[in-house]
Amino acid sequence: MQTRSTDSLEKRVQTEKKAIKWVMVGDLLLAVLGITFFYLTNSQAILMDGVYPLIDLIAGLLTLRVVTLITQQASESQPFGYAIFEPVLNFIKGILILLVVLVALYASVFALFHGGRQIEANIAVFYSIVASVLGFALSYGLHRMNKTAKSSLIDVDLKGWLIGSVLSVAVGLSFALAIWMETTQYKSWVPYVDPLVILILILVVLPMPLQILKHNGMQIVGRTGNDEASQFLQSQVEAVFASVEYSDIKTRYLQAGRMMYVQVYVQMQADTDFDLLEQDRYRDALFQHLKQTHDYLSLDVIYTTHPIWVARSVGLADGHTQNT
Repeated sequence: MQTRSTDSLEKRVQTEKKAIKWVMVGDLLLAVLGITFFYLTNSQAILMDGVYPLIDLIAGLLTLRVVTLITQQASESQPFGYAIFEPVLNFIKGILILLVVLVALYASVFALFHGGRQIEANIAVFYSIVASVLGFALSYGLHRMNKTAKSSLIDVDLKGWLIGSVLSVAVGLSFALAIWMETTQYKSWVPYVDPLVILILILVVLPMPLQILKHNGMQIVGRTGNDEASQFLQSQVEAVFASVEYSDIKTRYLQAGRMMYVQVYVQMQADTDFDLLEQDRYRDALFQHLKQTHDYLSLDVIYTTHPIWVARSVGLADGHTQNT
């Protein structure tokens, strides 16, 4: 059973690395495509499409390194392992995605107040079709691979590519609309089509990078923010210790990327017949139980006869909340 679990974990890591390499290849293709078509169309939207993949390509190199580090065991110099690197990298990627969105927002607003933006719409439509097909194809591939990898790093890349693909579709629609308007009485409005469409789309996709920043930022500062997960974990612990005569039991956890750190405080009566062998048996049973849903798990089970230690484990002292 342990061998199957190890093989499954290794398969997930290899799939994750494969997905990251796919992302890097896609970044390179889109960067070349975007910069080339920027010179052909004079479209700032297309330039943005080309610059972001270059930044993401560099982040991809860091991602490969982080994936390798995460799979390593804790050491004397890194006693808690490298799990914190994952939310930190995701947070940086969230900032990069947000910066691209904000730059596009600024460029669109600036264009609206300065006469719009003249572009070579026919060529730009062709670019948008190629870029959106590439983006959605890669997004679908990442989605399929992440069913195996179950990686937050891939999930952030997937969201980034979806945003880019939707932006490419919007740019293509705005260019197609501009071509049509050239033949109508609304010809004078053509320069405003591109910034208006992008502006509307940005307002729609803006919550996505903000969500990435919030989720990973909370992990970096050590906040859980998920009462439902905490209650579920507590119920799992109580189920394993159901046959033990304990006085109280408290659970706390911290999620850092894919790593789950769990501490369980079990208060026993001083005269309870519960020797070290029994303690280890239940500790191992809990570890195996939680391991079914958390491949990356660090578990501490602390036994005590003093209620103060159980109370302090969840921020209480003598049963009251500490205000200091």
